[in-house]
Amino acid sequence: MSAPALTADQRRRADQLVSVFENGTPEIQYGYAENLDDGRGVTAGRAGFTTGDGDALKVIRAYTRQAPGNPLARFVPALEQQAHGDPDTGGLPEADYIAAWKQAAKDPRFRHVQDEQVDDRYYKPAMREADRLGLRTALARAELYDAAIQHGTGSDDDALPALVKRTSAKAGTPSEAGEKDWLDAFFDVRTSDLTHPENPDTAKEWRDSVDGVAALRRIARTGNYDLDGPFTVTAFGSRHTIH
Repeated sequence: MSAPALTADQRRRADQLVSVFENGTPEIQYGYAENLDDGRGVTAGRAGFTTGDGDALKVIRAYTRQAPGNPLARFVPALEQQAHGDPDTGGLPEADYIAAWKQAAKDPRFRHVQDEQVDDRYYKPAMREADRLGLRTALARAELYDAAIQHGTGSDDDALPALVKRTSAKAGTPSEAGEKDWLDAFFDVRTSDLTHPENPDTAKEWRDSVDGVAALRRIARTGNYDLDGPFTVTAFGSRHTIH
């Protein structure tokens, strides 16, 4: 029997935590957009969809199927060029793209598309990985979800599956080590990857994000493995209430 997925309240709190770590606020930032100079082009939206690896392209294609005349549709050719090997903003008029993303984020359809993309590409794969591992606590599942968004769910050495594999090699599987000890080992492995990623282009940005993992570890130390709310979380020098 698979472990339980997050309840609606736990999922909402997990999303708020992700938003704190991604954008410094519990409020979901659909209209966020900037170039972080991390080799991935422009990062935008609630989950940091990037132009350099095709993430943003998938979002915009899905949105364009629903709203063909949307402000972002005209950027598809330049985004396709980037997704085929040119991670620089090159042919993409960056300022115009960022302005169009912010404009599109006012459309409920675009916000809904972002929600669907997050579910399909990050949340559901993270929950499947949690099921496979037999993780039952909401905090462990939320940590895998947050890691999926930041690290991706692909086959590279920085992605969630690789982090899980290294954690189980180090500590044993969750059933062998106990879920809480396994999660603590996962925090260590993820922190190590953030400080020394396989992809050097992400190194500075990821080193600066280590406090997000530390914040989740602090929640674990309070014993709130069920993500019962409200609770407070401190990350990057700011304190937030998660409802």
